[in-house]
Amino acid sequence: MNSEEDKVKLLESRLGELELVGLTGSTTKVTEAPLILLENMETKVREEDIVLIVNRSSSDYILAVCRSGMGINENLRVGGYSPGIAYVRSKGQPPSTAKESYHFTLSFIGLLTSRGVKTNNIIVAPGSKVYLFKKEALEMNPLVFLEPKEHVEGGYLANSEGNWPIPFDKKYIPYHIGVFGATGSGKSMLARYLLIPLLTQAGYGVLVFDWEGVDYSPFFKNNTLSICDFKMDVNTAVEFLMRNTDYFGYGDENKPVPSAVIEVMSRKLNDKSWWDEVPKTLNSGEELREKLREDALKELSERSGWESYGPSWRLKLNYGLDRVSKENWELLYRSSKGVSIQEFRFPSPGELIVIDMSEVSGERKLSFFSELCSRLITMMQERGVKLNLAVVIDEAPQYCPSEPRGLQGKTTEQLKDLCALGRKRNMCVVLLSQGMAGEIGINAAVRRNLNTLFIGQIHPLDIEEAGKRLMPYGVRPEELLFLEPGKFYLTGKMNPSPTPLLISFKIE
Repeated sequence: MNSEEDKVKLLESRLGELELVGLTGSTTKVTEAPLILLENMETKVREEDIVLIVNRSSSDYILAVCRSGMGINENLRVGGYSPGIAYVRSKGQPPSTAKESYHFTLSFIGLLTSRGVKTNNIIVAPGSKVYLFKKEALEMNPLVFLEPKEHVEGGYLANSEGNWPIPFDKKYIPYHIGVFGATGSGKSMLARYLLIPLLTQAGYGVLVFDWEGVDYSPFFKNNTLSICDFKMDVNTAVEFLMRNTDYFGYGDENKPVPSAVIEVMSRKLNDKSWWDEVPKTLNSGEELREKLREDALKELSERSGWESYGPSWRLKLNYGLDRVSKENWELLYRSSKGVSIQEFRFPSPGELIVIDMSEVSGERKLSFFSELCSRLITMMQERGVKLNLAVVIDEAPQYCPSEPRGLQGKTTEQLKDLCALGRKRNMCVVLLSQGMAGEIGINAAVRRNLNTLFIGQIHPLDIEEAGKRLMPYGVRPEELLFLEPGKFYLTGKMNPSPTPLLISFKIE
């Protein structure tokens, strides 16, 4: 007798401990059925409760989720005259409840068999009994019937009072994860208290990109690095300086002054560039500025045209260098002395590293992220490599918006490549976003690669996209507008159930 048979036999022996709450009504299907609640059960059974159907025609056991709750009183049906309506109008009291009933639509999870939960393909007979699992009983967790062979537990079923943990399918972690919810829905808390522990427990190293430096860095101080702890390569440093000086007023890097600065910073000194060697001898951003000014003027003075245009070149050089703020010179100086991305050690299995990106501009953040992506893509292109790495990206629309501009175009393409390569290299991409689609969401090509979704309280602009994911299972997208913070619908590959489950998590 295998473990699945044990579970079914245990359920049969303890069926009396479950509570009979109603019967299936007409019209039933192979994927759903209406539930008619017994009298007074409307106060006990809630939407998203898991129930057990005992099929009257076959004695099969079917797990289902209660959805689309509804109360009906024929005496109070609006849209026309009835004695019940007249009674309400004249007395201000409800009429007889003899014609009152309460209903749910049951969205089937699956058929319980000796080989686990299978897709139900038998019509459930109307009049089949429906039982409610008692939420206070940890040992009666219905999700044990859904446990994949390889799973990691985390969070819990939202209606279970914290007693029924979710068995996430470990096999599908590299198929990538999306977390969507409006501001205040609890996205970052889901990542901190559910996803990060889940991923480390599953044997993944976790690398978090904290865009604003407020959602992760303060909570994982001992695991946090600043983006300024990383060394800019010479191309990134040049690009940073050109943007901040507006190409010294030329708008083109091929003009004399910007090309002289680029020549100086890229110049080889003892097999290394000026950028790699000279800042080591300096003590501040101000000294870096003055040294670059000195060497750039020397480079310009050796060029043809210096006698005619020297004063103009000097003026433009000085104006451009002085235009860069003191803070940005200090940032450039710090970034000349850090660890290079090529030398950075990615987190090992079970380890967490958070990168605080708050100290730099959006362009610098994207440039840094692009460099790191390039290294990851190169690593994954090597034959037989298994990274066992999860990359958690907060504020995902900053990296891959629906309509990328500038450097976002490159990072969007790199994220698509990471997703495509990651599935076979044990690398998981986790994207957190306020929106799913459109101007508040992420790029559609990237979104299609996310095969596990956590959908929390949404913005009204996302009703259509959320509906595509949840309406086929009986979840009305309008309900997501009022979802409590910290509650998310889990749908997709890592979900042990074929129908979405409403989950939550403990804050410790």
